[in-house]
Amino acid sequence: MQPDQVAGVKEVLKADGLPVLESEPMVTMRIKSIRGVEVGKAEGVPRWLARREFRSTYRDRLNFTETLIAGEFTIERADPAGIVPMSLEEDIAKDMKVGIGDEITLDVQGMPIRAKVTSVRRVDWSRFNLNFFMVFPPGVLEDAPGFHVVTTRTPTPAASGDLQRELAGKFANVTAIDLTLILETVRDILGKISTVVTVLGGFSVLAGLPILIGTLLNGRDVRLKESVLLRTLGASARQVRVILVIEYATLGVLSALTGVLLAVAANAALATFVFKAPPWPDPALLLAAFATVTAISVLGGLALSRGVCHHPPLEILRGGN
Repeated sequence: MQPDQVAGVKEVLKADGLPVLESEPMVTMRIKSIRGVEVGKAEGVPRWLARREFRSTYRDRLNFTETLIAGEFTIERADPAGIVPMSLEEDIAKDMKVGIGDEITLDVQGMPIRAKVTSVRRVDWSRFNLNFFMVFPPGVLEDAPGFHVVTTRTPTPAASGDLQRELAGKFANVTAIDLTLILETVRDILGKISTVVTVLGGFSVLAGLPILIGTLLNGRDVRLKESVLLRTLGASARQVRVILVIEYATLGVLSALTGVLLAVAANAALATFVFKAPPWPDPALLLAAFATVTAISVLGGLALSRGVCHHPPLEILRGGN
């Protein structure tokens, strides 16, 4: 919407009993030069920065999704005729290879503006809010061609449709976008990613089972001879079974602990560097995986060692070395 329509749109929301969640102006601009060097020729700066249009805003405050990590956020009105202060998001600052005090020239729809980086912000992009790479103080972009964005929340799809019809009737040029479909699409994609990761994890477990079974089979003869030796020394069949259970349980615990630690490390790396999400998995899922692997080791070992305690010692001693 245009700036002169903001008050009217807010009145419509108020009349319908809907909250105004956020209200921000937006101005489109391009990066022209960095420290006096044309952006397409600046060393180490990605070329896409020269092609991208940035939608920036101006305000005298930080949002709750932003954290100041360097410099000082300017809240006083700036003089657009001079070098204006600007706050950059940390990732775009790294891409542009700039820091506090560096000068950037911007092309605001044909009008050059010289800006100096006075602060760097960390933005929580996982929150579905109005976030920006560049934020200017008041007094710089008010007269530049732009538009305004207002967000609200409707209780039902029907209320969303009614609001869109009302806005279309009163403000023909205002665009109303229902983000429900976008959120559902994102949720569906994340659900599919979760399913793929779960299936891959299941395949990994299945691929490890033959290795575990092979290890148990290879050690069966050794355990048979150990059982004979123990029985020869006077151990009962029950005592031998207890020893086998302890051995398989220890093997299962060590295997499960190794797998869980590797899974937690891989999950933390993916969550931190790819999905930008909290790195801690569900503790209940970890406990279930730990218990499952341990149980498989114990039950599989006992099944493969079935009959070890029932072979006559003399028969084993005659046939073995």
